[in-house]
Parts: sequence; structure tokens; C-alpha cells
Amino acid sequence: MKNKSVKTASVLLAVVMWISLLAACSNGNDAQNKPADNSVGSETNAGKETNGDANADKPEPPKQTTLNIMLWGDKPNQFDDVVAEFEKETKDTLNLKLKFTFTPQADYVNKLKLKLAAGEQVDIAFDAPWMNMNTFIAQDNYTNLDDYFNNDKWPGLKSAFGQGYLENNQFTGKDGKLHTYGVPLGHYLGELAVMFYRKDLATKYGMGEIASNDDMIKYFDNVLQNDKNVIPLVVRNDGNYGASALIDGNKDLPSKPDAGIWDISLAPNIIASAIVKDKQVVDVTVNGDKAANVAGFPAPFNGKDYSTFEAIREWHDKGYIEKEPIVRKDATGTFAAGKAAAMIETMANFDSINAQLKAGVPSAELGIYLYQNKTRDKVQPNPYYISDFRIWNFLCIPKTSGNADRAMSFINWLFENQDNHDLFELGIKGKHWEPVGDDKFKYPVGVDLAQNYSFNGYLLTWSPKYIRLSDSIPDQMVDYYKYMADENTYIKSAIAGFAFNQDPVKSQMANPDFAKMFNEELAYKLGMVGNPAAGLALLQSKWEGNGRLQADIQAIKDELKKQLQAFLDQQPAAQ
Repeated sequence: MKNKSVKTASVLLAVVMWISLLAACSNGNDAQNKPADNSVGSETNAGKETNGDANADKPEPPKQTTLNIMLWGDKPNQFDDVVAEFEKETKDTLNLKLKFTFTPQADYVNKLKLKLAAGEQVDIAFDAPWMNMNTFIAQDNYTNLDDYFNNDKWPGLKSAFGQGYLENNQFTGKDGKLHTYGVPLGHYLGELAVMFYRKDLATKYGMGEIASNDDMIKYFDNVLQNDKNVIPLVVRNDGNYGASALIDGNKDLPSKPDAGIWDISLAPNIIASAIVKDKQVVDVTVNGDKAANVAGFPAPFNGKDYSTFEAIREWHDKGYIEKEPIVRKDATGTFAAGKAAAMIETMANFDSINAQLKAGVPSAELGIYLYQNKTRDKVQPNPYYISDFRIWNFLCIPKTSGNADRAMSFINWLFENQDNHDLFELGIKGKHWEPVGDDKFKYPVGVDLAQNYSFNGYLLTWSPKYIRLSDSIPDQMVDYYKYMADENTYIKSAIAGFAFNQDPVKSQMANPDFAKMFNEELAYKLGMVGNPAAGLALLQSKWEGNGRLQADIQAIKDELKKQLQAFLDQQPAAQ
């Protein structure tokens, strides 16, 4: 996912500096109007009629409504228990029934498209710019949520999402103006990716903690020598969080921002790069473009460099990674079962991975290696952390809902206080988790972590206001959470706020050759093909000789350049 990617358990530290879904209401309000006076934004205004007796001050709950909520991925263990607890706690206030549909990631995008095209009732949908969100907004499928924020009728939303936070996460609507089309879900502006490894194995090999690239290589060699049935590094079969991250992590790579180059994810298999100088788009390129078309880019970005692919192949030949990692469906499960000695994931997943590892190998001890040298040294700004200061994940309300107010009342409730938020992010207090102070948690003694509730908060609950860090997080990592929470760690993109509208070139972007290019290159990312420099050069020639593909790339480039320049022309002059 644009780093999508995306998943995790809870982490720490309220990011105060960042604290500063479809208004088609159930009572028939127009999407552009403010929520109706009988909206159910908070428990205090959930109903207005009285019984005329001793309960006169107790508001009547609204009529029971069922919300259809679409999330992607697998349904968490004991999720029904959490939903039942919510419905019990809010029966006399929100009076909502929640019907969650969890869809496998491979099917989610198309299933959501089909449901909205058929006009099926979806009240809340997880979406993101790296999924359907930009297109659905352009097609006017999502409700403008402006009036639900900074509004005293919706205190949870007002408290958790400040004006600056919202302004960085608006999208251009059909009226050409910026609006809030989704509730932005995020903790930090970037993810702290780390290498998780078996510290107990390092101890067995007579090593200390891994603290450098040399230590890492020594660790892999020791695994090969001493534990022949264990994979030194298990990698994901989609090419993300693979060997290239570790290989490049210790290099001082050229900085794209210094060269005025900014990458733009247009679609899952289509990545563009634009040169911007003095608010002018100088040039653009798209993956699969002819090599001659990037000759004008600043060096070294004006040519192909296959050295990382060659290094990946070397790791493959040494046995650091599997011979055919493309068939490995579950990297985390392999690591947790004790069949691999290391893997890459985000630090936010520490608790989940640690719990799975302890369940699979009770004697195991989870170690953490910060493989990116500038992150390890807490360099600010970090040239590899480029941000548009936007959040990656959103809760949207399709216009097919008809229950915008009621849907937003649930989301408002989620962010109204820490207890509400913790119910869905961590589960039932005392059963699934226990608080440790105000910002940490632990698991109750005797809880089976393999069967315990574990929710990917980026789907529903992430907020810079409510962050709990597990008390099992190593103390030395706390400073790195602070580092990732510090705005000064990031370089703000010169095209921050730009969202590409795919509609004018949707047929070109639907060209199946873009997916084929990704799949053809994937084998090289996984180190499965010998002599990668020669093989990738042949692939480049093949792509350049594909007339239809090159015509579609040129059309996309032209449209991107036009839209991006129009966006830059609307930006205020620098002060």
C-alpha cells in the first residue's frame, strides 16, 4: 500500500502536534447541508423525547438501525464479542447493530466496486487513495463529510481531528473544491520498518544484538551453518519488505527530493515520477517508459541501475533467502513457526509478531534491527521519509448508504474517549487486555495470544489522539517512536495534496500489460532469475517495443502533467 501497506496493532504516544463519511442523512438531508438537528453525534444528544416521568431527563434512544460496514482482510478472533459489547453498551444511546463484512484483500477492491455500482447499501467502507478512493470521489460516489467535523454536535470527531489534520487530508470534489470525503485513519506520517530476528538464536551463535550490516550478514551465515532447516530471511512473495530493503538500507542513496523528483502512485501497478522546479512540471515518467525518455532526468536518475537486483541474486545463491520465495504465502507465519530466522515488517506489528512467535516457539526471544542507517541515526530530515502529510487509510460513506448520520454517530463514538476507542482497537478490557498507565497496555496472565483478539487498527481505529504502546515494546525503541512522531523527521513533498483523477485515462490505465510488467519484474525482486542485469535489460526492450503499452504510457504522462501543473498553479506563492 503506498507503504501499504499496510497493518498493525497499537502503538504509543499521542501526537499532539497533529491533533490540532456521506452527508446524505437518514432524514433526507442533502449531502451539502449540515447534519440535522436530530443527529446522533454523541451520547448526550442521542434522543430528544422524554417519557414525562422520572425518566424525563433520559433521552429516548433513536430507532434501531443496522449499519453495513465493509473492511478488508480476515475477521479477527473474538470480533463478534467486541461488537456485542459495543451494542450492549450503546443500546440506550446509539441503538445500532453493526454488520461487518470482512473481504479477502485480493477481492476487496472489486467487491466494493460491484456493490456501489449495483446501488447496494454500504454504510461505511474502508478505502484509500491507493485503492478506489480517488476514482470514487471523482465519480461522486462518496459523501462530502465537511459538516461533521469542527462541529459541536459531533464532539468525538471535533476532538480527534483538528483543522490542520483535516486540511492535509482533503480531496478535490466534482465542484473543483477541496472537501473531506473520508475519516483519516493514522498514527504517524510514516512507518518504521525493521528487521525482526530471533535474538535467542543470535545468543546461541555467541553474538550480541544485531546493530550493523556486518552483524546482520554474520547472523545469516550462522543460521546457514548451524540451523540448516531454518531460512535466514523469509520474504513476502509480493516483493515488498524483501531483501532489497536490507541491501539498500545501509547505502547512502541519492536523494530524489534534492533532485526535485517526486514519486506518485497512480494505481497499484503504475508509479510515476515528476520533476518539479519553481512550481513548474519539467518532466514526468511512468514505469515501463522508454529509457530515452528519462535521459533528461538528473543523474543518477537518468539511467537504469540493476545493482540491487544483482545483490538480491547473490543472497539467493548464498541461501539467505529461499530458492522460490514466490510460493511462500505467509512470511509472518513461517517466521512465527520457527522456520525462519528473520523477516521485515513495521515496528507497529511488534506485539502481533511477538505473540505469534511465542505461541509457535515458546522459548524464542524477538530481536529488532533498524536496518535503515539514517533512521538508526535519527537523521532529520530523513531523505527517505518523504511525506505529503496525508494519511493513507480512510473510512468513507457511500452515497448508497442513506444512513450517513447514524454511520457517523458510530465513528464519532469511536473517537469520543479512550475507552470507546480501546474497545475496538484492543478488545474488551480485562478480557483481551489490561491498561498500563494512560498510554500502555499488557495482556492478562493466562490469555492464549494465538486466539486472543487482535485488530488491524488502520482499518477503523487509528488516530493520533489515541495511541497505546504495549508494555512489551523494548525501552530503546521508545525514542524511535518519538522520532517517527516528529514532523521534522519528514520532508514535505512539493506536490503534497495532489490527487490524480484516473477518469480521463481509465482505459489506458486498465491496460493489462502494467500488471504483466509487475509480475515479470517480481521474479527478479525475489532473486529467482540469474544474471538479472541482462534479463531486466531484455524486459526493458520488450516493454519499449510494445506499441500499445507505450501509447498508453504517453497518454497517462500527458494527463498527469496537465493535472499536476493545474494543481501547482492553484497553490499559493511561498511566503
